[in-house]
Amino acid sequence: MKFVKQMSLIFLLLVLSACATNTVKPLDNKTVSLKDTIKYMPKQSFNELGELVEYAPKENPYLAMDSRIDKGSVLLFIEAKKAKRNGDLKTAQQKLKVITNKDKSISGPWVMLGDINFENKKLKLAQQDYQQALEINSENVNAYIALARVQRVMGDFNLAQNTLERALALWPDFPEAHLNLGILYDLYLNKSQQAQQHMEAYLFLTQYKNPEVIAWLDEVKSRTGIEQSFIEVKVAAKNAVKPVENIEKAKG
Repeated sequence: MKFVKQMSLIFLLLVLSACATNTVKPLDNKTVSLKDTIKYMPKQSFNELGELVEYAPKENPYLAMDSRIDKGSVLLFIEAKKAKRNGDLKTAQQKLKVITNKDKSISGPWVMLGDINFENKKLKLAQQDYQQALEINSENVNAYIALARVQRVMGDFNLAQNTLERALALWPDFPEAHLNLGILYDLYLNKSQQAQQHMEAYLFLTQYKNPEVIAWLDEVKSRTGIEQSFIEVKVAAKNAVKPVENIEKAKG
């Protein structure tokens, strides 16, 4: 693959995974040890006859939560989401702050506030918003992805990796966590084999429906020399895991 094609592919993947490309001065990250993420790879299982069992992805714990939310807060959240989509970030922030002042038990609005601050390049404020979301609800998987993104942009690569590890500890079959780890390992931590493992997991969990990631994985394989890097799951998953890139629900 030619160099220009490789760079175009990397750019597409960065956009796909919501990873910003602009960076600021890195934080002191030398004392932060990387946690093990390979243990979260999909594993083979066999029945009593020794036959390979079809893989059943684990459920997203965030979507599985049963939450009751004030209807007024839901309507405000919908209005904030619409304003943000239309580029009216100020109105979106105002509506979200009404929700957070009214209801201290909802994490979703904090994630969107963090996204707005991130878009405005207010990285510290974005980080605080995502952390607040996780303090309210430690099962908000979107908050982990968003927090890892801002940590990566701030140059805190090890912390970003550990944040994604926390997401996988919560939901091992989280496709976006695997994909973002693949990006982080390959482009920022120089760990191609780990990158390959997590890209393979992402593609397996989403039933190989992303051609950009498939092409990128092929390029990584050309560097590692390994055709299949994690414990191979030969039987397809029962269902593709629905991506949760931006669920953004006003959920506790």
